[in-house]
Amino acid sequence: MDPIEKASEEIFRVFMVEHWARFYFAVEQDGVVFLDVPEEAMAELKAEHPFLAEFVASINGQPIDMESSRRAIGEFVFRSFEGGTFPQGTMAKAFDSKPFAMRMRLFSVWLSGHEGQLDAEPMPFAVWDTLFAQWRQDPAVLRFAASLAAAGNPEVPSSGSVH
Repeated sequence: MDPIEKASEEIFRVFMVEHWARFYFAVEQDGVVFLDVPEEAMAELKAEHPFLAEFVASINGQPIDMESSRRAIGEFVFRSFEGGTFPQGTMAKAFDSKPFAMRMRLFSVWLSGHEGQLDAEPMPFAVWDTLFAQWRQDPAVLRFAASLAAAGNPEVPSSGSVH
């Protein structure tokens, strides 16, 4: 896997865990939305994905909106990877890359198609991670991903062909 693809994967995982945290643990108080990830969920995340737990711990208890989420993810990713795990400049290229856009698009389709299942009861992040990985291996999803890569941004296939 080339460095941009690998960096895209790392960035995506931070986006995915942030979305998981907001999906289950965003609460509103006095008109302000913030994350309130319980200790049990944090402990489970730390046991399975210590690096991602470090990120969630950094935003837990903080007010959150679209802009603060993006900023927190970007700052964490650059602080964690830029110039260390990856050469200087790699993370910015990865954020703007086709592999990253592909992962984000597929994740959006997956979320849309599985919201009822995900919303039925809170699931650990490890379950989300496994379900998404399994879904991406489905032949219909592989065909969709290939068409996405070839066409750039095709229409989302009908729900019966991907879910």
